[in-house]
Amino acid sequence: MKRNTMQLLPRLIPAGLILLLASQALPAQEPIRAKVEEVLVNVLVTTRNGRPIPNLKAEQFRVFENGAEQKINSVVAVDAPFSVGLVLDTSYSTVGKLGRIQDSAIEFLNEIHPDDEVMVVSFDDEVYLETEFTRNKDGAARAVKMTRTGQATVLYDGVYLALEQFEDQPFRMVMVLFTDGVDTRSRTGRGESIKFAREKNVTIYPIYFDTERDALYGNNTGQPLPTPGTIPGQGPVIVPGGNPLPFPSPTGGGSRNPGGVRAQYGQARGYLDQLAEASGGRRLNADGNLSNLSAVFAQIAAEMRALYTLAYTPPNPNGDGKFRKIVVKVDEPKAKVRNRKGYVAR
Repeated sequence: MKRNTMQLLPRLIPAGLILLLASQALPAQEPIRAKVEEVLVNVLVTTRNGRPIPNLKAEQFRVFENGAEQKINSVVAVDAPFSVGLVLDTSYSTVGKLGRIQDSAIEFLNEIHPDDEVMVVSFDDEVYLETEFTRNKDGAARAVKMTRTGQATVLYDGVYLALEQFEDQPFRMVMVLFTDGVDTRSRTGRGESIKFAREKNVTIYPIYFDTERDALYGNNTGQPLPTPGTIPGQGPVIVPGGNPLPFPSPTGGGSRNPGGVRAQYGQARGYLDQLAEASGGRRLNADGNLSNLSAVFAQIAAEMRALYTLAYTPPNPNGDGKFRKIVVKVDEPKAKVRNRKGYVAR
């Protein structure tokens, strides 16, 4: 389903930079394609201590759809390329922290495999396509540096539109989503974005950026956040509704009402957990001052390199819109398996 009511906007790029990016493009690699009717499932297999188990053979995997075992057509090795969507929340809650976010995201680009393709998307009160999928990591890093702090947060729109960009991507697909999980202005519904995540073959790793303390006390310092319109180097910023904080006012109280804020952030974390569970990923947490963000990005890069990808032909090829449960088992003693719980047949 395409959405005609909103759009993903390209960030304006100087003509000279476009020529530079084109001149540094890397040669195309041979893609790993699934047949149209196949279902792809990214699978992480670990020991009980969470250590990935490498070198598993195809015959060690079994996959079940709605309880019935299916014939596995192929098992893609853990070192096969990915299409990676890097999706960054750059709303007003990133005031004073965007530089660290950008630096950590660029470190992540340096951690992933050279053959991986990367797309960079940012969102505040709009959704911006900073760069389409590319193997040019230097170009992707420049796109990350082009992100700017904005106003409101269209998280659900950002998730939906970023997932749309994965259509027809030739590689295994992963999305890394950096956000505090609080949406303030999306036209897409929360449930609609989760349902769309179930329809895609994209494994989502949300990184939860904890701004709850900021909402209660002001930027983790006990001091008020910068007044809108006075952010150094950013130009004038007007926060919707006149709220001097980068967060919506919870129902039944002001933006500093502790019960309302905590309930809202609980819902935000719940949404990110649902995205991760729907897609076979997992939520990771960045602390309030982002001191561990580089380590979190590195953890995701390492886990990506440990993912197997199974392909099978579903027994019912009809797009009936029903949820189909997927269970993957591995013939390996004491192994733990993580994959998406199922999919919605479009």
